[in-house]
Amino acid sequence: MFIRFFRSNNAIALVVLPIMAIVIWLFGMLHPQVLQVRHTMPLFELIGRGAYALPWLSVVLGYVLVVSQAFLLNYIVNENEVLKKQSYLPALFYMVFMSNNSAMLMFHPQQFANLFLLFAVNKLLSSYRKDQAFSQAFDAGFLLSIASLFYFPYAVFFPVLGIAFILLRPFNWREWFISFLGVITPYSFVIVFYFWNDITDYLWYDKMFYPLMREQPKMEIADSFYLMIGIGWLLILFSFFKAFATIGAGSQRSKKGMSLFIWLFFISVLTVFPAPELSTKYFSAFAIPAAVFCANYFSEMKKEWIGEILFLILIASLFVNLFAFYF
Repeated sequence: MFIRFFRSNNAIALVVLPIMAIVIWLFGMLHPQVLQVRHTMPLFELIGRGAYALPWLSVVLGYVLVVSQAFLLNYIVNENEVLKKQSYLPALFYMVFMSNNSAMLMFHPQQFANLFLLFAVNKLLSSYRKDQAFSQAFDAGFLLSIASLFYFPYAVFFPVLGIAFILLRPFNWREWFISFLGVITPYSFVIVFYFWNDITDYLWYDKMFYPLMREQPKMEIADSFYLMIGIGWLLILFSFFKAFATIGAGSQRSKKGMSLFIWLFFISVLTVFPAPELSTKYFSAFAIPAAVFCANYFSEMKKEWIGEILFLILIASLFVNLFAFYF
């Protein structure tokens, strides 16, 4: 039912997906969590302070960000021919992975960081076979830098620039240097601002390095959470190995695009270690490559009914977890 519909690349998915998302996000909208903006990076603090007094509105903004990113990822995958078949499956799985728990159904920095990471990935993939990619190189570096100014651990994605240039382009030292300029440009403005106001130490210790020094609080985890996260990660791992197995098939562009998403998956691991607490929202970076892998896995699945059952189990475990938390 769901897999067949989103697999068919039917434009009605542009309406159905937001409706599915709002059914899930109603839990967060009816029970909005208070937004925390202390010890956050400058760009999120700037936006978050305006939403602090309006928890319900901030949840709506989080919903809009997740749905928008789902369609943006879908566009990136289809436009750059990452998968052999065009569909709305990447959008479907991204929405599910970014809405899978009560901690995700709120406004948080990783939503903005993912948005700029997606824009950067699109710039890198669109540089494939261009004679020169100076603007794409600078834009990708700039966008990754902006992502880290919303959530600092996303700085681990800076090496993705070099990985993408190796995968997608012949060597050109100017593109590497220009991407470096793109990375340092936003930080130059931020550091000058904090230095000018004589609060540079505040930037280093309260924003960048506080999460690394903070002792993680102990958390009680419900059994329903283990069920949902176990099913989700099993599905992601099966899809990951399927991506490895089928990477040799398809066009050259498809192989290189999938290779880049595999690298994104590995690097996403590094965003979890500096997280200030154990929470699913700090796994948000995984949602991008995981959605692509699952879309590939389900689009290539010959027995469609198996895919429908697996997805229904995933959705059922998601709702069981949400009902257990809120009710």
